[in-house]
Amino acid sequence: MKYIAYYRKSTEAEDRQLLSLDSQEREALSLAEKHNLLITKTFKESMSAKSAGRPLFNEMMKTIQSGKADRIVCWKLDRLARNFIDGGLIIDMLQNGVIKEIQTSEGVHKQGDDVMLMAIKFGMANQYSRNLSVDVKRGNREKLSRGGWPNRAPLGFLNDKATRTLIIDPARAKYIPRAFELYLTGSHGFKEISDTLYNEGFRTRTGKIANKSYIQRILSSIFYTGIMEREGKYYQGIHQPLISKETFEKAQDVMNGRSHPRPQRLFFPLRGFMKCENCGCALTASLKKGHHYYYCTGNREGCNEHKSYMREIYLYDKVSDILNGIAFSERKIELMYKAAKSESHSNNIYSEQILNTLQTQLNSLKTKESLLLDTFLAQQITKDLYDAKILALHNERISIEKQIQETKSKQPVNVLEPTKKVFLEASRAKNEFLDGDDFKKRKVLENLCWNLSIKEKNIYTASLKSPFDLMIKTPKNADFTTLCG
Repeated sequence: MKYIAYYRKSTEAEDRQLLSLDSQEREALSLAEKHNLLITKTFKESMSAKSAGRPLFNEMMKTIQSGKADRIVCWKLDRLARNFIDGGLIIDMLQNGVIKEIQTSEGVHKQGDDVMLMAIKFGMANQYSRNLSVDVKRGNREKLSRGGWPNRAPLGFLNDKATRTLIIDPARAKYIPRAFELYLTGSHGFKEISDTLYNEGFRTRTGKIANKSYIQRILSSIFYTGIMEREGKYYQGIHQPLISKETFEKAQDVMNGRSHPRPQRLFFPLRGFMKCENCGCALTASLKKGHHYYYCTGNREGCNEHKSYMREIYLYDKVSDILNGIAFSERKIELMYKAAKSESHSNNIYSEQILNTLQTQLNSLKTKESLLLDTFLAQQITKDLYDAKILALHNERISIEKQIQETKSKQPVNVLEPTKKVFLEASRAKNEFLDGDDFKKRKVLENLCWNLSIKEKNIYTASLKSPFDLMIKTPKNADFTTLCG
């Protein structure tokens, strides 16, 4: 009597299975030892049985049909099938004696047994699978509506099992915006981006190079903007965006042929941020004798700045001096932040009182809406009056919710946190600029700088973005309250 052992689970994820393949095998071997069963071949499959077409299951059935074995041992019948096609095939082969016996932990099924019970078990397994699918889809929709991602984290993120949320993958997240940057230069196709990222250290989760189709999927995924898509419907995610919506839309325009960026074979990180103080013309750049040089593009009367060429590395020092002007001691920022946070405690108490009052008003609206509905259903008021009253309550709700939102945004702690973040970004900008590659240098300037005017090979004026334009004027000995102001 030759037995085939069959073990199956629906997914490769160990933590999502009631009983793993190894556990099923231990159960079956224990069963075989107990009844002296000779197992001649073993099949282990990680695939759902709700539809026909499992490769290893089909191979097992062919092995039995060839006469090499005529008995099966498995944990439960639902391991064999959760669909009527495979289930019907097993019943038919058992009835006709092709399969002599099926041993499970729940009992033995033989040729002469009433197959009605087996058919019911396969039917129950099928219905369980259908119900499970409906429940999973409903649960996924609910999680999506709350901003959560119900599946495995996309590349650049990790699943945090403790909080069941997505967190940034420190090893790979930085390559996502880098891929978009390269693509939007117009000089990098999917293959070039793949090679460039690989040379810079990017690997997939399996440690391999991200091929062209992989790169295309990254550039086509709106997920990295903070928006999740499922079945054509968008959901606002609570995960941290890796790129802006504007960057994503530019990439889609290029990919779909709606935009054709001019190829940038040479990348000059400072180009576009500098202008001539004398004539107002922009400074351009070129490659000469292996070095990047910047110079005025104009030749207007009275302006000789176009004759002055400045090496890029020379300008790096000038830019770093500007960035040094907005750098504050991180230790001082932390100390002043804690002091300001302590001072803001009393103000927060007052804000909390306001929020409690508004929340009470909001809760009272629910009571009013419920009473109004009861009155309408009791036919004590007309539908027109009900509609007018319910609209007024709705508008009042919107007004109160807006007040709550504004009050929360003005709480001192809510102001201090982003202020601290901005000052830390400014303090680290110089080192990030000097230590980063050309793309990082440009990114720092894009975040902080509008333009720099050049006169006699020096930065004459520096126009920084808000709030960095205020920082450069702030005394280094200012306290955190002054910084926030």
